[in-house]
Amino acid sequence: MPDRYADAVRSRRGELRAERLRLIGGHRAEIRTSLALTRLVVAAELAATMAALGREIREHVVRADRAGRRRLPGLVAAAVDRAEAELERAVAGVALPSVRRIAAERSVLADLTVAGITPSGTRPRVSATLPVPEPPVGALRALLLAGSSGGAWRLAVLPVAGLPVLGLPALGGVAVLPLAAALGLVALAATAWARWVAADRARLGRWTAEALAVARSGLEAELGRRLLDLEQRAGAALDVAVARRRADVDAELRGLAPVREEAARAAE
Repeated sequence: MPDRYADAVRSRRGELRAERLRLIGGHRAEIRTSLALTRLVVAAELAATMAALGREIREHVVRADRAGRRRLPGLVAAAVDRAEAELERAVAGVALPSVRRIAAERSVLADLTVAGITPSGTRPRVSATLPVPEPPVGALRALLLAGSSGGAWRLAVLPVAGLPVLGLPALGGVAVLPLAAALGLVALAATAWARWVAADRARLGRWTAEALAVARSGLEAELGRRLLDLEQRAGAALDVAVARRRADVDAELRGLAPVREEAARAAE
């Protein structure tokens, strides 16, 4: 008649030995591999986010009015803050389940707390490292820059040359000079304004390219720092939990040894 108790002991001993094999190292390498895959996934999402942000900012620079362009640095900083928060959520959403799976395979999931492996403390936001935009060109300087070109001054005297078209002599005396001067000043002011707007957009375009490069570099560095911190914390936590679990398994195996000897003597 089969000895069901002895069979159960042998089955349990086999389970414990298989579990002990899983507890002999290996978890650090699995964590490292898992976090490397996490880095690839999150980095791809980050690249897509920054590309979309770049397109949105360039469109804003082209279409925004003066007040909108003035708000651009603050809008970019807020967008970078959102990207950093999304990066943090992505790391937690992709990396933590993998670490928990590695712990569950070793029967130490209960010993692994999220608070214990999640990076703590506050760090400066990536948006704090964004460069400061160049100051905008003043209106007087824009007028001088516009007037420094011969084309702008030709626009100023064009109304005088065009007076004959209106039936007025170009040099018709003092009566027509105020009208010609006013039209010339309007043309010069319009030219100066158009060139100032173009210069302001070019200034913000240069700043946008630099700010996005700094933001992307900072976010990639933050991603690497978070994953490295998570690897160190999770590895240390699993070292302790795995060692404790291995000690429990060894103790249970030692406890089953006398049972095996007694079963052997009974069989004799």
